This record gives sequence, structure tokens and C-alpha cells, in this order.
Amino acid sequence: MRNAVISALSAALLGSAALMAGCITTPVTSLEVSWVTPQLPQAPFKKLLIITVASDEFVQIAFQDQMAAQLQQRGVNAVASHRYFTRYTAAERARFKQSIDESDADFVLLARVTNTDQSVHQNPGTVVGAGGVPYADATGVYGAYARYSGSYVAGGDYSIKTVTAEASIFAEKGEKLIWSARTRTTNAQNVKSGAAAATQYIAVILDAMKKDKLL
Repeated sequence: MRNAVISALSAALLGSAALMAGCITTPVTSLEVSWVTPQLPQAPFKKLLIITVASDEFVQIAFQDQMAAQLQQRGVNAVASHRYFTRYTAAERARFKQSIDESDADFVLLARVTNTDQSVHQNPGTVVGAGGVPYADATGVYGAYARYSGSYVAGGDYSIKTVTAEASIFAEKGEKLIWSARTRTTNAQNVKSGAAAATQYIAVILDAMKKDKLL
């Protein structure tokens, strides 16, 4: 009977730990900083070209299409370039420049990933009693050893991925920077799809554009 109770308690604790981990590791995108030129163009965008650089082409596709749709709903003539860039090579730079030069857009919105950081953390196991409280006699090595059987909740290694991105708007076919914003996405390792990643990121960018009076 005692073993059954202990097993049930351990299972409940593990379930609670998993639930808490799920809440803690939900991807979150936030604005770090934004900048806007004091001399914003008086006329609205005639045409805003959206172009992207990131390691994942599917994220770029989702971002461009969703961003164009969201801006169009706000009265901006925004178009997805449907040109995707994953590497900073000479050939890619030439193709990037050509994509802008061949466009009839007067403004360019460039969204790009600037840094990806992957860190590994260790969650050590714990010796627990009822309600998840450590046993009083488990604070010493001998007490912990004695309590190991049936009351040890295993830990494990886990990694956290943080992605820093930048969205910038240029006037005169990319010649003059008029606005820029930097965002940070924590727990990016748990992003389910490119579309999901783009949706949260776009909401933050649109809020920043509205704050800086571009919308």
C-alpha cells in the first residue's frame, strides 16, 4: 500500500513538473528597442516591399504573407517580395540587391534574424516528500541516500533557444533608414511552425510601428 501511495505521489509530482515546464517554456516575443527618424516622410507609403533573411525559409514565407496581409488591412500597400535569403554570400547579396532594384516600391521593409543563441541547462533530481517539499533529513548526503527509493524525482538536461531579430524600413529604394526595431524571442525551441512564429513576431512589430507613428 505504501509503495502504491509513493508511486502515485511521484507520478503526480512529475505531471505537475511537466505542466509547469510547459508553461515556462512557451515561446515569447518582446520588443527590446525601436528607433524612428525625426524626419518621417509626410506622404504615406506608395508601395512597401517586404523582404527577409533567416535560416528557415518556411518562417520567411509565413512572415512575408502574414505581414503583407496585416499591413493591407491597415491601409498600407504592402507586398511580399517572395524572395527568401538564408546566407550572406556574394551571390545572395547580388540577388538581394536585384530584388529591390527591380521592384517599383518606394519603401522596403527588411526583417532578418540577427542572432540565435542555444544554451543548455541542467535540472538536477530532487528528493521530495508530500506536496513536493524536500524531506527534512534529505538535506544531508546520508539522509538523501536513505530516502532515494520511491521518493526521487529525476531531473534532466534541457536547452533554451533565444532568437534576436530586426525589422527595418528604408525609404528611397533602400537608401535611407527611417525606422528600426529589435525583438527577442525566448524559448524559440518550442515554436511549432513557421506560421506560429510569424504570428507572434508580427504582432510585436505592428505594435512598435503604431507606437512610432508609422501606422
